[in-house]
Amino acid sequence: MKKTIFVAAALAALVASSVAVAHLKSGNVSAVSATLSAPTTVHLSTRTLTCAGQTIEISTGRYTGTSTSTTPDLAGPVELKVHSVYNTTTKLGTVDGYLKIRATDNRSNARFSAVNSDGKLDGWLRGTAGHRDGILFGSLSGSFSKSGGLTDGQLGTGTGANTAVLAKRVDCNPSTTARPSVRLTVRGTVESITDSALVVKPADGTASQSCMIGERKPERIEAGDKVEMTCLQREGKFVLEQVRKRR
Repeated sequence: MKKTIFVAAALAALVASSVAVAHLKSGNVSAVSATLSAPTTVHLSTRTLTCAGQTIEISTGRYTGTSTSTTPDLAGPVELKVHSVYNTTTKLGTVDGYLKIRATDNRSNARFSAVNSDGKLDGWLRGTAGHRDGILFGSLSGSFSKSGGLTDGQLGTGTGANTAVLAKRVDCNPSTTARPSVRLTVRGTVESITDSALVVKPADGTASQSCMIGERKPERIEAGDKVEMTCLQREGKFVLEQVRKRR
């Protein structure tokens, strides 16, 4: 069974008559674990390359879900930001990303890297738990796909593929995939804005239009603002390209 190490807050000690203070970052260590599920795709962009007869998919995505744990710092809504490079010919690749758990008392954050062996992850993460509650080290495993996010995720437990890969540089050419052919421009009033979508009611009174928000949420845009929103259609969904206020 894999273990995740949770390092408690720094240990201070007075040293003799000099009254010096020593800080030990790894004094109180305990095992923790969590079950992760982040199947909801908030944002996804993918490009496909051909390299020496092999097909490579490079994708960047943001996924949301839930982390379940008996450790309060690791229990709550979870968000993953993922950069994936996957060889669909050999069914091997790498995944790098950032994990955030919005725990009840505070947030836990960690960076991770993993090998992707035919959709199965085996990796490692390091970050911080809660508000100065400790440093988080641990194994990360689960099932991953660009469209389905992370399922059956295990932090500090479960079994992984235990696969190592050697990634070499090759000359790649973009595959002949269709570029976004539909551009949507809406002038109207913002009905709502969340971390995942912007909804605008057109000035001509027609049906409201919604566009997914990618990596960065538009700044200084609120419900009731008059805006011009431009979106591109990607994989059947409209994704926000830009938005600006109008007078």
